[in-house]
Amino acid sequence: MNKYTKIGASALAGSLVATSAFAGELSVGGTWEVTGEFVTNSKTTGVANETGNPFGSKANLSFSGSGETDFGTASWFMFTKDAQDGVSSHSVTLDMGDLGLVGFDQGTGAFGMGTIDDKTPTAYEEIWTGTAQTNTNILGGSGGSAGVFGYKNTFMGMNVNVEYAPSLSGGDATDGGSADTTSPDGTSINFAITNNTLVEGLDFGIGYGENDYDRASGDAVNIDEEGMVAYANYSFGPVTVGTTQSYTSGSTTSGTTIGANEVAIYGIAFNVNENFSVSYTDYENKFLKRGSQGDVTQDTTGINAAYTMGGATLRLTDASMDNAGGVTGTNEDRTEVSLLLAF
Repeated sequence: MNKYTKIGASALAGSLVATSAFAGELSVGGTWEVTGEFVTNSKTTGVANETGNPFGSKANLSFSGSGETDFGTASWFMFTKDAQDGVSSHSVTLDMGDLGLVGFDQGTGAFGMGTIDDKTPTAYEEIWTGTAQTNTNILGGSGGSAGVFGYKNTFMGMNVNVEYAPSLSGGDATDGGSADTTSPDGTSINFAITNNTLVEGLDFGIGYGENDYDRASGDAVNIDEEGMVAYANYSFGPVTVGTTQSYTSGSTTSGTTIGANEVAIYGIAFNVNENFSVSYTDYENKFLKRGSQGDVTQDTTGINAAYTMGGATLRLTDASMDNAGGVTGTNEDRTEVSLLLAF
């Protein structure tokens, strides 16, 4: 977002309960986007082809504020839903300088290994975005971002980002006053370590996470999960090449279905000029199945392109997926065009 409207905190004093002086400000930004999505499926089950109007639009507002405290700089962020009927995500952080940054995240994805789930270079978005199979199997259940605590700091030039989820069951996203008693509970901890200064042009990182479920004896619905991810991108001139690799074991599906996933993503991005960029991505997700079922590889390839015109960006993604979800013969072709306006 290239322009913000800033509202001094003193301007809000008349509508708020009187408090001590607070030297802060609120920034407001927004985006409006119109998209055209064209999907063709060749599935053994489900919808054969997309029907209806392929065009639609959405708008989002973001609010961010910060102010100084005795312990550091406190910051707050909120992002609205596409339909403007509520809040999509929000977070609050406290930057304590050399002691690091701590925060509570409700959906922004600012902490842990979820920040590096797919760092493959791209001109627009991850190649799996919007398809029937997203990045779920890249990290398994690790790397969540709802109702979690986080910590960031730099040690010996390495950026460390940790996330802890005190509960894996659902709950009240507004005040934490209720919990989901129908799902097995548990905890999750995961982290990411990254660096982009050790070697000129090289950006790399690793991540690891565990989900430990508390469940009844013999309950196979939720088993403990483990996820690992690593990436490396190298830029030279206008070209960036890179890869993201991950492995997850454990599954939230019972029976003789998915036991683990091996993911390998390769990509190359080229900045044609300061306004136009293109990229190509190959994403392979190998479903390692239990029992007598054979392993199946989901293969997705596609291109992305983006052209920027001031505050407007015209974007394109075209992806083809074979064996979606690890099911042989379940294929999907998806093309999306997008016009994004930022203000």
